[in-house]
Amino acid sequence: MPNKLSQFWQELKRRKVVHVITVYAGAAFVIIELINNITEPLRLPEWTPTLVITLLLIGFPIAVIFSWIYDIHPDGGIVKTEPVHRVKEEDIPKSSDGWKIASYVSFVLIVGLIFLNIIQRSGGKEILDKSIAVLPFENMSDSGEFEHLGDAITDEIIMQLYKINEFQVRSRTSIMQYKETRKTSPDIGQELNVNYILEGSTQRFEDQVRIRVQLIEASTDEHLWGEVYEGDWSDIFDIQINVARKVAQKLKTVLSPSEIERIGTKPTESIEAYNLYLKGRYYWNKRTKDDLLKSINLIEEAIYRDSLYALAYSGLADDYVVLGELSFLPADQAFERARNAATKAIELDENLAEPHIALAAVRRDYDWDWNGAELEYLKGIELNPDYATAHQWYSEYLSVMGRHEEAIKEINVALELDPLSPIIFSIAGSMTYYYARRYDQALNQCLKAFEIDSNFVYGHYATALVYIMLERYDDATNEAKKAVNLSGGDYSYKGTLAWAYALSGDVRESDLILQELIERAETSSMWNDEIAKIYLALGMKDQAMDWLEKGLTNRNIYMIHLNVQPTYDDLREEPRFTELLRKVGFSE
Repeated sequence: MPNKLSQFWQELKRRKVVHVITVYAGAAFVIIELINNITEPLRLPEWTPTLVITLLLIGFPIAVIFSWIYDIHPDGGIVKTEPVHRVKEEDIPKSSDGWKIASYVSFVLIVGLIFLNIIQRSGGKEILDKSIAVLPFENMSDSGEFEHLGDAITDEIIMQLYKINEFQVRSRTSIMQYKETRKTSPDIGQELNVNYILEGSTQRFEDQVRIRVQLIEASTDEHLWGEVYEGDWSDIFDIQINVARKVAQKLKTVLSPSEIERIGTKPTESIEAYNLYLKGRYYWNKRTKDDLLKSINLIEEAIYRDSLYALAYSGLADDYVVLGELSFLPADQAFERARNAATKAIELDENLAEPHIALAAVRRDYDWDWNGAELEYLKGIELNPDYATAHQWYSEYLSVMGRHEEAIKEINVALELDPLSPIIFSIAGSMTYYYARRYDQALNQCLKAFEIDSNFVYGHYATALVYIMLERYDDATNEAKKAVNLSGGDYSYKGTLAWAYALSGDVRESDLILQELIERAETSSMWNDEIAKIYLALGMKDQAMDWLEKGLTNRNIYMIHLNVQPTYDDLREEPRFTELLRKVGFSE
């Protein structure tokens, strides 16, 4: 075998194949570097580097085959190479000096250009990765009709940049902290851990739109690119496509054919449907019951205008998932409607990540289909690895499953992508570390949420839960009171306050809230688990189990947390509780 390999190598050398490969590689490298450097100055199309690389890849096997079959004769002309068995050893031509020189030059060029490329990129420092934050676009429109425009365009450009695999794009929650900020680019870059910032403004008057965009290197505050787009509102898709391509070009990113296709695909042919969708997503982000219902009306109107609008169905699914998880609608209504909308979105565009994540929430919170939920989470993350909410929700799922180390890993990924998100820090405190019984770390996560937003309601609720487990009942009561006051008297937070009162020995205050919750529970299944926690804190296990069983009958979404929630550790030896877990789907 070694002898045959040696013979094959000698034959490659005899036929000049080795020389051709060396020279071709050197020439290809030079061509690629040249194209990358002249594409922008000569205003060549963005796909030019991709086309050149494709042609060079196609040409490589052709060059190798040609060099095997043919040779350049010293007397001039191209001749067919004779098989080795027909050639006498003394007739085998020695390698010409020309081939040797070309090979050496190619080798030196490759090494030199690689070295030069590294020096140019690093400038004596570490090469920057392509992490980017799209700061909230300033809305300069005069009309209140377009109050949503700045946030909407910000969201749409984020979605476009998500489609470029090399980019690490910070999510909406973190960047919205910088609305109307006076912080410098270096400060923002350091806080968000990004190397580039995209900022701008939008202005619309009737059917005319003006969008200003600029790309900045965060650490130096250096302006890398800027442009002003003006035209009809119907040109908005082309503007967004152009922005994504320009950012890729400026950050020396060669887009793959699939990325070019994704970026260039318009979500809908109906500009009216698009307008309605943008407004709907604007209200969805507010997360109140009234705003969610407004969002549904707007997005349903968008679907009426374009029944094939996949993003609109995805938005509708998100609306109903939030309505169900916050118990603003009965679980069967909210989650079935979310399922239908998410399924339709996937049918229309299987490459959208968001409807897979919405469908995962339905299978987790309502179907109690653990395997099905995980498959959808993983699919959504595969389609959009930078989607912080997907990692957050998958972490919640892993916590519920008792897979705590995996949950911690996923919540940390979510925080890397969305480092200024109070909700992700609060979830890390109230679920990820809380369910793992790592209460000191849980408290630390909750306190980080307050560094971002001291009035974040869920953060105070999460902190109250952790203080209860640390048996700091006065602190728990204070935090629960803040959650109640900031929420305008939300009964879920009142339930936690009553729980803290009961554990601290203040039975009178606890009972007052308990009776309110029982009265409310006659018309809603929302507070079944809160009532159960209060009874358990009062030492009344049978009554606690009665209310948990009602929660099972009503398919209360909080039933899925029973398997790991520390609250119910005193019930784990109870046969009724064991049977309850089995019915929810936890067999062990």
